[in-house]
Amino acid sequence: MKSFKSMAASLLGSAVLLSAVVSPAIAATPVPVKPAVPVSSPQVKGVVITSKTIQQKTAEYEANITIPVISGLNDKAYEAKLNADLLKQAQDALKERQIMSKQDAIDAKKYGYPMRPHAVDISYKVHSVGKLIAFSVQTYLYTGGAHGMTDVTYYNIANLDKAQNLQLADLFQPGINYHYVLNNLIKQQIQADPEKAELYSFETVADNQPYSFENGNLVIHFTQYEIAAYAAGMPAFAIPPHSYLNLLRSDVKALLQ
Repeated sequence: MKSFKSMAASLLGSAVLLSAVVSPAIAATPVPVKPAVPVSSPQVKGVVITSKTIQQKTAEYEANITIPVISGLNDKAYEAKLNADLLKQAQDALKERQIMSKQDAIDAKKYGYPMRPHAVDISYKVHSVGKLIAFSVQTYLYTGGAHGMTDVTYYNIANLDKAQNLQLADLFQPGINYHYVLNNLIKQQIQADPEKAELYSFETVADNQPYSFENGNLVIHFTQYEIAAYAAGMPAFAIPPHSYLNLLRSDVKALLQ
């Protein structure tokens, strides 16, 4: 998923602002288990999200994988490709652990150091809002080091005749300087916390910055190491409705109703 896999393999109000304005390779036999993350969030009418689960354990690695399978989208071609991509990403992560953990075991035996079993854990969470089919997929990889690495990919899919995974830049009206608005709101939250102000290094959101809609808020997400040290985890900043709703495109607003 993105550039994370390669990194993981080696190691993880504001009126003023508004006026300024924006086939798998598997060595062991998969054993069906319960989903790692229960799908308890509301399902969008007509759209069903079920789970596909793979669990494996050997002396060299352990895998606990539960990915979403989406059905009921208006755009069937998009739906088929989305499910295929989600499955392939999980299979690739599993295959990589199988290969690397086997090599690590060979090296450990050769050079006389203890073998620490690798791990890959994939789970998901549904955040469905209106006609926006939103969910996140979390991947945790452990490669035998001091700690593992976690990455979360957020999907925000407009369930239209021609479906689209909306990026952050797709949300806002043309001409809106949403970077300015979001950057200042995030900086305000950082400065309000002395610990964050000292440890965080934030400059700007990207056009494809991960985001989600939660409890009415627009939540901007950052990956491990992106704006702070590993100990800070994956920082997230909630932008309240009054600070962003008027900046959204009308068709995006309709998706949220």
